Amino acid sequence: MILSPSLLAISVPVGDHVTVNLGPLGPINIDELIAVCAAGLIIVALGVMLRRQVTAGVPGKLQLAFETIVTAVENQVSSSMGDQGLFVVPLAVTLFIFILICNWFDIIPTTWPGHHQVLPAPTGDINLTAALAILVILLVHITWIQKNGFRAYLAHYFKPPAMFLINVIEEIAKPLTLALRLFGNIFAGGIMLVLIADLPAKFILPIPVMGFVWELFDGLFVGPVQAFIFTLLTLLYFSSAVTGGH
Repeated sequence: MILSPSLLAISVPVGDHVTVNLGPLGPINIDELIAVCAAGLIIVALGVMLRRQVTAGVPGKLQLAFETIVTAVENQVSSSMGDQGLFVVPLAVTLFIFILICNWFDIIPTTWPGHHQVLPAPTGDINLTAALAILVILLVHITWIQKNGFRAYLAHYFKPPAMFLINVIEEIAKPLTLALRLFGNIFAGGIMLVLIADLPAKFILPIPVMGFVWELFDGLFVGPVQAFIFTLLTLLYFSSAVTGGH
């Protein structure tokens, strides 16, 4: 198919947010800040509801969902780190649920014509994914030192000595890849929705139907997969720290 000049000339608005300039701190995306706070409040609310409904008998739907996630994470931790790595489970579960909720904001219709999206997916902003990645990697390095000692921590960069530079580059690349992978996939999903909305109306499916189908696919499939990958990589990095790289 040959694209017409009018289609090629379409201006795609990317990264359009409600911002407030805080001087030395620079501009802050208020809509994404609200979305992050909303995700945090949802997690707290779910925790409070679970605490009230938890039972040793037949579990409810919420308890069953939490138990499924926690059991899956515990099994992964036990197989890679043993019982000494179980302290990572709360962090991994929280990261998975938080990222999943943030990703799912994309499928909530909070936009109306002429206005910004009220609850955009904040994981489509590199600032949030970079903050999460830096937090994880810092905790990994702290754990490595606590579990194996500072000398062993420095020594692992020289195993073997000829690979010192490669090992350093690998450690620097970890937070970059962790942040960019999540950001790139969620951000790309938002761009696809904009592109679908700007497609000519002569296609087989009506534009709203195409956009709705893609939005469901992006939220119900890509969102959980990216949350799972981020959590799995977090566990793998902690596994190296707990076991001393073995």
